[in-house]
Order: sequence, then structure tokens, then C-alpha cells
Amino acid sequence: MNEVQLITELEKINRTIDHTKKLPGAKNIYLAAGWFSDKQEQLLKDAFINLSKNPSIAHIHVPLLHQYGGVALSESNNEPDFEWGAMTYKSDIKAIDNSDLTVAIFEAENPDSGTAMELGYSVASNTPVVSVFAGDINAHPINLMLSFGTDAHVLSASELATYDFFDITPNRYMGKMI
Repeated sequence: MNEVQLITELEKINRTIDHTKKLPGAKNIYLAAGWFSDKQEQLLKDAFINLSKNPSIAHIHVPLLHQYGGVALSESNNEPDFEWGAMTYKSDIKAIDNSDLTVAIFEAENPDSGTAMELGYSVASNTPVVSVFAGDINAHPINLMLSFGTDAHVLSASELATYDFFDITPNRYMGKMI
């Protein structure tokens, strides 16, 4: 799938969210995830779908849906110019600042460096982080900076549908680390 198709699918999912089922005080989240492989795309979609079902989540900011000028990276031949890159970066940082928390999605076999940066910025700005470490975390250990940088973690995107984002209780990462 290309980026434009993924954007179209995410926008379609977004239009189906029933906001009448959201709880008072529901959280606004920044969804940090790569979309540079088929597995990462699927994890992003699964996380978005499951977070959309969660009554403790009011709004999900997906950076892919907010790129500077509305231009997808694939539309610029994967070579963003300086203005596009700088403004997309600034938009992402501002979105983290405006969010109640960050949900970071990591594929154990191929963790995205941009998502790692977003996790690091979230930690530095005291924004709580809940991470999904998907895949075989024993065969593909998670970098200790990612595993310790998160406040809580789950092992599948499906858990995000019922996770209590009002009560982010730290939990110990149980997989292998490097």
C-alpha cells in the first residue's frame, strides 16, 4: 500500500468514530507509529481502529493525516524539501505538546526511528507514554531506551480498545532488551 492509500483508509476509519460513546474527560492522544513497511502500516491501522473504540479516548492525532501542506511524502517522490520537513516536524512536536498522552507503536523486528524520537520528546516534555511492542520481543529485543522510556506498555494493538487511559499504571517490560 502506498501512503496516499493509507491516508484514505485512516480518514475513512476516522469518519466512523462514534463520539457519543466517549466518556467525560476522555483523553487526546498523539499516535506515534511508522508506516514504512506492510507490518508497520497494519500496526498503525490496528492501533487507530482499537483506540477509536476506546471510550477514554476523545481524539487521536495521527501525524500522517497532518503533514505540511496536506502533501504526503510519497507525493513528493520521497524527497521532502526543507520547508516541508521543517514544518511537518514542527507540527508533530506541537501535536505532542497539545496531547494528554502519546501512544507509541513499535514493531519489534523493525522499530521506527521517528517513533523513537517522538517517544523521547514525549518523555522529555512529561507527556505520559503507553507503548505497544508488537512482534517477537524475545527474538528481536527492544532497545532499553524504548522499553524504559514508556510509562506502560501492552503487547498488542487490540489491547488499546479496552486500556484505561484515565489510569496509566506503570508496568514492567517483560521482554528481552538490548
